[in-house]
Amino acid sequence: MEIWGKETLQLAQKNKADFVIFFFTPMCGSCQMASRLVDMTQTADSIDTTIAKVDLNYVPEIAQKLEITSVPALVKFKAGIPKDVSYQLHDITAVFEFLYDE
Repeated sequence: MEIWGKETLQLAQKNKADFVIFFFTPMCGSCQMASRLVDMTQTADSIDTTIAKVDLNYVPEIAQKLEITSVPALVKFKAGIPKDVSYQLHDITAVFEFLYDE
């Protein structure tokens, strides 16, 4: 997964792109495990959606706007608008279900 900064995230929203953001913090052990699961979904299947990582420490105002309550979190954007959030990143099945759920 590519790591995005605030500017890249805002540009993707402005361009009305479809993408998924994995919000994390570097010191979060659960985030490290969930990051590996998300990486495995990309390796195991050719998901067409862009998935990027954003360090929540650098975008607190975006986290507040999106009402992110904890990390790790996946947020699905459709046409640049946040549509769904998942904190259920405990196994690969949960990650796949979130990514494929329309």
